Amino acid sequence: MGSIPHKQQLVEKEPWTQSLPMQISVKDVLYPSINTGLSLRTDRRMNWCLGLTQLLLLPNLKYLRIKGASAITKIGPEFVGCWEGNLRSTEAVAFSKLEWLVIEDMPNWEEWSFVEEEEVQEEEAAAAAKEGGEDGTAASKPKGEEAPSPTPRSSWLLPCLEELELVNCPKLRALPPQLGQQATNLIDLLIRDTRYLKTVEDLPFLSGWLLVQRCEGLERISNLPQVRELRAGGCLNLRHVEELGGLEQLLLDEGMQEISQLWVPGLQEQHRQLHGDEHELEVIEWL
Repeated sequence: MGSIPHKQQLVEKEPWTQSLPMQISVKDVLYPSINTGLSLRTDRRMNWCLGLTQLLLLPNLKYLRIKGASAITKIGPEFVGCWEGNLRSTEAVAFSKLEWLVIEDMPNWEEWSFVEEEEVQEEEAAAAAKEGGEDGTAASKPKGEEAPSPTPRSSWLLPCLEELELVNCPKLRALPPQLGQQATNLIDLLIRDTRYLKTVEDLPFLSGWLLVQRCEGLERISNLPQVRELRAGGCLNLRHVEELGGLEQLLLDEGMQEISQLWVPGLQEQHRQLHGDEHELEVIEWL
């Protein structure tokens, strides 16, 4: 099921700890055995910003698992090393070699973002200003005086991420929009046991499989043009699945048979239009 060939060897190789506080010492950072893989588990309040800052000092980190942070309700720009007062260079790359990210057992985690809302608004305003003046007409500039495009803080995010797993994060409401814009090597996405996540959409680079299981609030999956396999189980409010042009295989558990009739015919028709009558979408009952 996994698409990272070496990840099983990576897990077997690294000495996973069962109780590691989020605040990692410089000694830990320099210790070679956690240079490529690290598993964090905590049942108490963490120094979130400081801990993640120290994680960013691991340039070769390929696997990161964060589990049991029950006090966390929001993961914001600190995840990529940006928060108020931190003048991190826009040329830096956060988690530059991270391939596999697992976040699980986060019972109170509600919000996930890579940039603050104010920054998003500023970037959108800058883009609009570049395209046209305040009256909607194109803004003219003397030749050779074009203003450089601003570099968004999200531009250095997770460039090597191949697999993302979100497990038992029941209150998470949405995936960060920048995930679809920046995680250009994303292959597989697993989401299990969420209640309030309503959409999985706009992930143009996701190219392997998407698994959604026991996501009670999930209503829509859309705009995943490269995903090849969709597995859905226990998502009884999933009423819209569309714009999956590259889909080759659909696996549904028994409980999905009724709700899936709302969108399986549309997926089959799209598949025929794109690939011809001789290549039918494979629909399998997933036990």
